[in-house]
Amino acid sequence: MLRRAVVTTALFGSLVLGAGTAAAAPQTSITPVPVVTGFQIAPGAVPGGLFQTIPMKTTVGAEPGVVTISAANVAAWDPQYPYRFLTVHWRNLATGATGSEGLRHWELSGYERPPYDPAIPNGNVPLELTGEGLPTEVVAKTGAGPVAIVVTHSREYWGPPRVDTLIPGIGVVLVP
Repeated sequence: MLRRAVVTTALFGSLVLGAGTAAAAPQTSITPVPVVTGFQIAPGAVPGGLFQTIPMKTTVGAEPGVVTISAANVAAWDPQYPYRFLTVHWRNLATGATGSEGLRHWELSGYERPPYDPAIPNGNVPLELTGEGLPTEVVAKTGAGPVAIVVTHSREYWGPPRVDTLIPGIGVVLVP
């Protein structure tokens, strides 16, 4: 009888204090459709071939109403990557909230970039206007609910960025 009272008190006490509840662990998944870039040739050879496939990774549950999006395999730096970047577009299907942010799918090289010089036309652009100025992951405050994600690939070289996506990366995640 005394044992039953002690066990009941311990269980009830832990539930009242919250020790009996566990937070959900973050869940990571790969979007079912990867980004497929358009024909990649000039100005030089691009790692990954003429058509690059970039799988995307999403993580939910680390924070309520937030999804973290990044390339599943962040590529090693190459001289052609600073001209290329991804754009993540998202829409919460329950609330209608939307957003989009730029994303780098490759590592920085560690080399020292020359300072921006406005006297050089169409070259040596400011860091924040190239792929080098972008993060490798996007933390989107989407709110709870089903969130559709579409990822496009863009390229900039001697001109404004242009989308060169053959197939956009697509996925839907349920954000707690």
